[in-house]
Amino acid sequence: MAGLVLVAAGVGAWRLLRQAPRVSVAITSWPGYESFYLAEQRRLGPRFGLDLRVQQYSSLDDQRAAYGRGDVEVIATTIPDAIAICQETPSRCPQLILVLDQSAGADVLVSRQEITNVRELVGQRVGLERAVLSEYLLLRALETERLGLDQVRLVHEGPQGLVAAFKRGDLAAVVTYPPHANPLRADPRYRVLFSSLQIPGEVLDVLAVNPAFAQRHPDQLRNLVRTWWASRALVQAEPVASQTLMAQREQVSLAAFLESERRIQYPGPDDQQRLLGPNGAVSQVVSRMAAHMVAARRIQPEEPLPKPSPAFLVQP
Repeated sequence: MAGLVLVAAGVGAWRLLRQAPRVSVAITSWPGYESFYLAEQRRLGPRFGLDLRVQQYSSLDDQRAAYGRGDVEVIATTIPDAIAICQETPSRCPQLILVLDQSAGADVLVSRQEITNVRELVGQRVGLERAVLSEYLLLRALETERLGLDQVRLVHEGPQGLVAAFKRGDLAAVVTYPPHANPLRADPRYRVLFSSLQIPGEVLDVLAVNPAFAQRHPDQLRNLVRTWWASRALVQAEPVASQTLMAQREQVSLAAFLESERRIQYPGPDDQQRLLGPNGAVSQVVSRMAAHMVAARRIQPEEPLPKPSPAFLVQP
């Protein structure tokens, strides 16, 4: 009899999952995005009538290109990469519907130990992804010494390739983030020259959505937000099991994952209206970042900018 009950429960769950609308979220390897993977693996979406699927991309650049082509409609990304989408594909300039996390020292510019300040990078090879966030972090670091991007030799590569090239001695410095930054931070041959901790409130990760999709499927997006909060609640309720699962997907130890998490802050539900509302923090960050990027001639001033929207916010 117990077996029949279990079978019936399993069939019921399968039917619920089959009937629920599927929503795919594109992510990259970054600890702050792993709560979506946790939600997918623990089947949290069906609680809210949602079949959540995670699509993994190797880099923010690949993810941004996929969004621009229309391969994905919802992405977890950075604000400068959302700004770049508006430049590259203005018709798909995204709405920003949720602030996922804030980097508080996780994103770093790491150099060889003998390089003691940013000015010593002039004329040197500096590695970074084609992700706009990497370029923005380097730009902000150089600005501390009144330098520009044209005063260093930029070398573009994927996140793993960058770390390998840096360790070989091919690069003087590299812009990186967890999990790729973890072994560099622990190695005495290298030093952190600059980090997101020095530009508080600027490096935010957001859930960005194609406006046309948002207009057609507002309830699905609200249920996606509910699923995010359920995942964050699960991390609090079952920290070891949840963080172990997320660390395994990042292919790092639990200790390394927790070290990365120490430098990431997660705004709660009560923070979102302040962040996404009219003249809120996200709107201010978008304007400030765009101004820096225009001044550095990385974007054109006449293109649209991503717009924060609190329309899909719900309480857990």
